[in-house]
Amino acid sequence: MFDYDAFLQAVSIVFTIECLLWIAVGVFIGVGVGALPGLTAVTGVALMLPLTFQMEVASALGLLIGLYKGAIFGSSISAISFATPGAPEAAVIVEDGHHLTTKGKGRKAILMSLYSSVTGDVASDVMVILIAPALALVALQFGPSERFWIMIMAIALIGALSGKHFAKALISAGIGMFIATIGTDPIGAVPRNTFGVWWLRDGIDLIPLVIGIFAIGRVIEEIALLTERNQRVDVALSKLRAAMNVTGEGLSWREFRAASGFIGGGIVVGTLVGMLPGLGATAAAFIMYGIAKRFTPGEMDESGALNRIAAAEAGNSATVGPTLVPLLVFGIPGSAVAALIGGALMLQGATPSPRMFELHPEIIYALFIILILGNFFNLGIGRIFAFIYARLGMFPRELLIPFILVLAIVGTYAYMGNPYHVLLMLIFGLLGYLMRVFQLPEGPLIITFMITPLAEGNIRRALLINRGDWSDALFTSPLAIGICALAGATIAILVFSRRLKSGV
Repeated sequence: MFDYDAFLQAVSIVFTIECLLWIAVGVFIGVGVGALPGLTAVTGVALMLPLTFQMEVASALGLLIGLYKGAIFGSSISAISFATPGAPEAAVIVEDGHHLTTKGKGRKAILMSLYSSVTGDVASDVMVILIAPALALVALQFGPSERFWIMIMAIALIGALSGKHFAKALISAGIGMFIATIGTDPIGAVPRNTFGVWWLRDGIDLIPLVIGIFAIGRVIEEIALLTERNQRVDVALSKLRAAMNVTGEGLSWREFRAASGFIGGGIVVGTLVGMLPGLGATAAAFIMYGIAKRFTPGEMDESGALNRIAAAEAGNSATVGPTLVPLLVFGIPGSAVAALIGGALMLQGATPSPRMFELHPEIIYALFIILILGNFFNLGIGRIFAFIYARLGMFPRELLIPFILVLAIVGTYAYMGNPYHVLLMLIFGLLGYLMRVFQLPEGPLIITFMITPLAEGNIRRALLINRGDWSDALFTSPLAIGICALAGATIAILVFSRRLKSGV
C-alpha cells in the first residue's frame, strides 16, 4: 500500500544538496574504484562504511549505492582499455573490449558499456520497486519457524551458488557463522567463543570484519604480488599502456539500438540472478555473454563484439537493485555489497526486515528514489570522466597499497574509537588473505555473518513458543515444512547438476 506521507518525507530527505552531493561522490569514487584493477565494489563500500555512521540515512545510502553502481560500470573501463578487468564481472568482456581498443574503437566500446549498464540498471531498479513491497507483505505472514527455514535455505543457496566449489563456499559460510557467535549469548547472557578475551564479549562488529576481509586482505595480497613481480615486465607493460589512448569514434544510436535485444536479455537475466543469494554480477555477466556469443558473429566482427559487451554489461548492472530484494524482504543480503548496505542501515537504527516497510517506510522510499537517481549520476559522471579514469590503470600499485592501508586503519578506529577494532581488522585481514590463497570466496562469510544472529533469534523464539519442543519449533506449520522441503530439493538439484557438469 502506497504511503503518500512517507513518500513526501523521503523526497524531502533525498532531494537536498547534501544527499545529492553524496550520491555524486559515491558514483565518482565508485567509477574510480572499479577502474583500478584489483579493487572491487565490495572493497570500496567496505572502506566507506565507517564514514556513514555520522551521516544522515539518505546521504549514507546515496554514498554506498552510488559507489556500488559506479564500481560495477567502472570495472569495464580497465578491461576494455588495458585488457585488465577491474573486477571479476568485467573479465568476460576483456577479449572483445580490448580487441576494439586495438582497432581504435575503444571509445565506442566504453560508451556501449556505459549505456547498456545504465539501461540495465534502470530497468531492474523499476522491477525491484514493483516487486519488493508485494514480497514484503507475504514475508510478514511468516512466523519464526518459516523465517528460520528461509535463512537456512539462503545459507545453503549461498554455498551452492558461490564460486566453483560447493565445499569451499560452505567452509566460508561456516567461518562466518562461527564469527557471528563470538560474544555474549543473547538469552543466557554468558560469554561464548571468546577464548577468555574480555573485549570479545561484545561480539564482532561488522566494520573491522569487512574492512579486514576485503581491504586489508587485498593489501596483503598486493604486497605479496609486488614482491614476486618481475619489475622489467612491469616497466614494459607500463610503457605499452602509456602508448595506448582511449580515443576514436563514438557510439551511434543505430549501434546502440541494434544491441537492444541483448540488453533486454541482460535485464531479465540480471534481475533474476540478482535476487538469488550468492550469485551476483559475475554470474550474470558470464551467463549473458555466453548467450550473446551464440547469436553473434566471430571475434573479429565489430558489431558482434559490441553486442556481447552490451549483453554482459546489462546483465551485471541489472543485478545491483535486485540484490537488495532479499535484504529488504527477509533481512537476508543477496550479495556481499548488499550485506554492507544492510550493515549501514543497522548502524542507522533500521534493521533490514519486512517490517521496515511498516516501521521505516520513508527509508524504503528514499532507497528506491536513490536507486533511480544513482543511474543518472552514473550516466553523467561516467560519460564525462570515463576516459580520464581509463588512465587509472597506470596508477602505481606501490602508491595505492599504503593509501588503502591508511584509509582502512583510520576508518576502523574512527568508527568507535576502539583500538581493539584495529587489531581485529588486521587479524581478519590475514584471514582474508588466507582465504584468497586457498580460493575460498569471501561473500558467503559476510552474508552468513549477517544472517546467523537472525536465524538464531528466530529458532529461539520458535522454541520458546513451542516450550522447547524441537519438532514443533522446526515444523510448526505446513509452510515451514514446505520451505524445508524446497530448500532440500533445491540444494539436491544444484549439487546433482554440478556433478553432471563435471562428469562425476
